[in-house]
Amino acid sequence: MSDAPVTAIVEFQIRPENVTMDGWLDIWDKRARDAWEGEPETSAYAAAVNLDDERNVLVFERYTHGEGSIGKHQQREAHAELTRTMGERNVTKRRVMSALFEDIPDYGWWSRADADGRAGAAGAIVTLLGMRFADDATRAAFIEVSGGHAEYCWREEPETLIYTGGLAAADTDREVDLKTGDLVFVMVTTDMAATEKHANDPNHLALGAKFAERGIAMEQVFLRSYRATGNGYFWR
Repeated sequence: MSDAPVTAIVEFQIRPENVTMDGWLDIWDKRARDAWEGEPETSAYAAAVNLDDERNVLVFERYTHGEGSIGKHQQREAHAELTRTMGERNVTKRRVMSALFEDIPDYGWWSRADADGRAGAAGAIVTLLGMRFADDATRAAFIEVSGGHAEYCWREEPETLIYTGGLAAADTDREVDLKTGDLVFVMVTTDMAATEKHANDPNHLALGAKFAERGIAMEQVFLRSYRATGNGYFWR
């Protein structure tokens, strides 16, 4: 792995006979506060509940310097304490899925200076979309076209807080069929109304024709949506 920024997404299913979602988040929140206070290279560490299964919680993580920053995160005493506490209380049933992807340079944005990446993210909608392309050239063409649309969204959609993505660094080992080099697109909006506004915007709908003109075809390998709990932070 390079020294470039990376995003990790890990989805867990809680063990409802032993804990409520609020109880699980109370345990995890202590770790999130430690990351905020003591890990300057952990640029995001937020929790969000799966909209299709309220037993599932996503931990959304970003690291400034790739594997080096991940190592520092994992070496914290708070990380060991979280692992111990979760194990002793038997509150996590299973890991549903996980993926790691490296930033695509100059593609969209990961934060807005005029919005609060911490408390202000409560209730935000997180959309994760995995896409596969026939070859690198097709993927590059998609990034070019969608990157141009991101410039429009930055100007016209202040409710769109994050709009970008990265390339999968490895194959996933469960639930979603994500392969190395697949594109993982990330969008975070203030609420569901903002998500729907983005989806129905005429400029967004026009992307289909632009992709067709360029001969850009893609396979959707997964699509998941979550609601942020307000625990942790999406950016500093």
